[in-house]
Amino acid sequence: MLSDNGIRQAIDAKELALEPFAEASLQPASYDFRVGNYAFVSSTREKVNVEDKGLIVIEPGDFAVIETLENVSVGPQVAAMLGLRSEYARQGLLILSGPQIDPGFAGVLVIRIVNLSPKRVALTYSAPFLTAQFFRLPEPAAHPYKGDRQGQTGITPRDVQELTETEGLTLGEMMKTLSSLASDVSGLRGSITALAWAVPLIVLFGIAVITLVVLLK
Repeated sequence: MLSDNGIRQAIDAKELALEPFAEASLQPASYDFRVGNYAFVSSTREKVNVEDKGLIVIEPGDFAVIETLENVSVGPQVAAMLGLRSEYARQGLLILSGPQIDPGFAGVLVIRIVNLSPKRVALTYSAPFLTAQFFRLPEPAAHPYKGDRQGQTGITPRDVQELTETEGLTLGEMMKTLSSLASDVSGLRGSITALAWAVPLIVLFGIAVITLVVLLK
């Protein structure tokens, strides 16, 4: 694993490129990618210009696709492991994207996230949200990455389609439905409790009326 000095040396040696590079994002043994220009959220089903709006809000149960501000390029002998910064993981966000950057990859990272907490989570523009630990391999990869994500510049129509064409309820809608159902069940439980008290009283009242009618005959 590369230290901060190792990351700098890899950049100087053209084994690694991070543009635009942020000095504050360089950690002792990692680099923090920042929230980029655009994002897409499942509940609103619209692409958000995070730079103009200033932030993106992920509601409970929502999926979001976020592009990184940095464009990264790694040589055939460098790879990276990805993970959310702990502050966001503690708030209930979970990363659903691939766990690594393959040797030879070049482009903007597009990260899918889900909010599993009962509270909304906000990410501001250019905030560090994704940590990458870089590794130098013992030897260059025989087959560097050449997949369909190579050279991507941000969120693609395919990323949007994967969310908008999801059949049935979204996770957020399911959570809201379950919350409403729980509220209804709680109300029903209260009604049943009240009815349990009322039934004996109605029976006693009926017995008293019948008794009174018998006595008056």
